[in-house]
Amino acid sequence: MTDTKPANSDQREFWNDIKGELWVELQPRIDPMLAPLGDKAIEALELIPGERVLEIGCGNGTTTLAMAERVGTEGEILAVDLSQPMLNKAAERGKASGYPVTFLEADAQVYDFPNEHFDAGFSRFGVMFFDDPVAAFSNILSAIRRGGRVAYVCWADREDNPWIRIPAGASKAYLELPPPPADDEPGMFSMQDEERVRSILTSAGWSDITLERFDTECSLGEDVADAARFISRMGPMSEPFALSDEETQYNTLKVIEESLAPYSSSKGVLMGYSTWIVAATRP
Repeated sequence: MTDTKPANSDQREFWNDIKGELWVELQPRIDPMLAPLGDKAIEALELIPGERVLEIGCGNGTTTLAMAERVGTEGEILAVDLSQPMLNKAAERGKASGYPVTFLEADAQVYDFPNEHFDAGFSRFGVMFFDDPVAAFSNILSAIRRGGRVAYVCWADREDNPWIRIPAGASKAYLELPPPPADDEPGMFSMQDEERVRSILTSAGWSDITLERFDTECSLGEDVADAARFISRMGPMSEPFALSDEETQYNTLKVIEESLAPYSSSKGVLMGYSTWIVAATRP
């Protein structure tokens, strides 16, 4: 029997369920954590006033508004996401900002964007989850004018991201985590391999492809207890943790706290983040 599910239907269901609401709730914590990474990718676009930008996976709209400041009132931003809860939050923030931004629930892999309409495409951690990344980047390419560009940030090597690897590993003492997806399947680290990224973008028609490694430290929380409560609600731990009983949750938080103790400092729980800043041009 042929699988007739729409593209990225699992992701749409995932981000419109409890996960989308959770990210809206955690937005005040997530934004400071990801800000240096999103800002670095925005810098790679070198936006100027009046430009038109397509944003893929806009989430709660933080990077949308940051780019809106750069393109100004003469510019235009269309920001798409699969998560209606996050889009609702983004639209609320966009309306208050007064910038010309439009938020739309759409799948960038298949949505019929206006042809060659945008000067640039952008994403902060929104391009790792496509069922067919070549098809997705081909569709994005068609929306960008010739000579236009795309820039995005994605996670680099799993081993170089202790902020999620270490607490997730510790939580396995009490939680049964879902198996990680294969490297070529949709998932957080699906674009960790430089050659795979180049192959995807080249096959989709992009040129002048560059990958710049960007590593930094960010704080997970004020102390280990605060950081453990936060990180237990993210990544592969979030659903097993939420569904576990009170005793299991207590024990899980304690082992996560222990795993984070070596990273505690007067500035909070500082851990390493490793990303790729990817840029390319439409010929």
